[in-house]
Amino acid sequence: MITLTAATAVGVSGLVGAGAAPAAAAPNPAPPVLRVMPLGDSITDGYQGSTGLGYRLPLWQKSLTHARFRVDFVGSRQAGPNGDSDNEAHGATMINDIRAGAPGWVRAAEPDVVLLHEGVNDLDRGTDKANAPARLAALTDEILAARPGVTVVVMGLIPTSNVPGVPAFNREVKNWASAKAGAGAKVRYVDAPALSPGEMADSLHPRDAGYAKMGAAFFEGLDKAVTDGVAARTHLGRAGTESGGTGPVRWADWDGDGRADRIVVEDSGVVRVLLNRGGDGRGGWSDLGQIATGLTTDRKRVRFADWDGDGRADYILISETGSVSVYLNRGGDGHGGWELADSVASGLTRDADQVRFVDFDGDGRTDYALVRPDGPVTVFLNKGGDGHGGWQDRGTIATGTTKDPSRVRWTDFDGDGYADYTVLAESGAVTTYLNRGGDGHGGWSVPAGPVSAGETTDQRLVAFADYDGDGHSDCILTAADGSVRVLLWNGGDRAGGWTDLGRVSAGA
Repeated sequence: MITLTAATAVGVSGLVGAGAAPAAAAPNPAPPVLRVMPLGDSITDGYQGSTGLGYRLPLWQKSLTHARFRVDFVGSRQAGPNGDSDNEAHGATMINDIRAGAPGWVRAAEPDVVLLHEGVNDLDRGTDKANAPARLAALTDEILAARPGVTVVVMGLIPTSNVPGVPAFNREVKNWASAKAGAGAKVRYVDAPALSPGEMADSLHPRDAGYAKMGAAFFEGLDKAVTDGVAARTHLGRAGTESGGTGPVRWADWDGDGRADRIVVEDSGVVRVLLNRGGDGRGGWSDLGQIATGLTTDRKRVRFADWDGDGRADYILISETGSVSVYLNRGGDGHGGWELADSVASGLTRDADQVRFVDFDGDGRTDYALVRPDGPVTVFLNKGGDGHGGWQDRGTIATGTTKDPSRVRWTDFDGDGYADYTVLAESGAVTTYLNRGGDGHGGWSVPAGPVSAGETTDQRLVAFADYDGDGHSDCILTAADGSVRVLLWNGGDRAGGWTDLGRVSAGA
């Protein structure tokens, strides 16, 4: 059984990633974040480059300020000390080596785009060089089959590398890529740049200047695929992050319509749901009544977040030992029932107050976050949980700015699908750090100041969830009598303010 174990902080640079620039939140949705898998051999790994990131670093840097999309690299491997280090590079491999593992890697990482660069080793030392293009075509087909909807951007081999057969290889790959695209497959071909001898470190691998040209070429191909409508973000779920707080009222998208619904956990443990139809005076509420008898009377051990990525929040129970069990939402009692996912993690702590369930990587599924009492945040990415794909240890992704876990919330103010780190100060002010991957994986966008001066000094009354279904978290204030007030996000205090809907529920 795979279990969560204490994470080791690797490359921790503090809450704000090195080199991150201040970015004011905007009222309009942020550019979509594409999950991009760099797949290939030692060139994808960045061998012979000084950064350990190869073409991935310049490509990622170009996306940081791009208007149409941002890049989040994904993969089971990490290489390089700066920027986003995730990748699926396997040095010294031939095409069939990659083909053996690619379906599993793609299913696990769930990329929107695969950047494929492979084949030079087949030409350099393979025994069946003539059929290398056909093997690459078969690899591409397996990637497409393993991840329906994925886009594969194939780059040819560096034409000036000192390997016989490269021009013929590139012609054949370009021909079949064009044929697949013409038949409707999401495949695009990118010409590799011709590099000068000074831009090559040896007969196969570029230097930094050569990698920069490769990154620019891949970025241009990716940008065109997005512009043409071929490449797009495939994860649109918004229910993967709990709203915050452990009181009787929670907020989560129960029915998958994109709007947070009101979930009441009664003293007995019984769970009741009121579907959000706009709230009092704006469409009202649809009371489903009791949807679960509940498993505990200790409310802080009960959470609601989307485990399986279907867009609907599930019932998550943290046991007294710290283990985590999940009951998948199929509508709840009387409305389709539940499906037991059983124990998915042994957990890291018995203190449920330190545990958060957040969609950290934007894949639509909730991940396990531990907010330690001294501030640091550790994240394990949900790959299915114990016995069902396990977890990916992301390590310590933030040193944190508070030693009080009750003041930490996770929100998605900028609408990119990634949960952002948000802190409620004692004054009530709300400060959020936009998630660009966390320490060692892209850092954080530094706030220019609080996004709100705050409405209350009692953090227990404050939750953040998408009330109106626009993709942005809103501020939801639940008073002691159960009445609810909502402030819709329009960019926050620095850029567009908030729309105060006033009281949307008289309580229950």
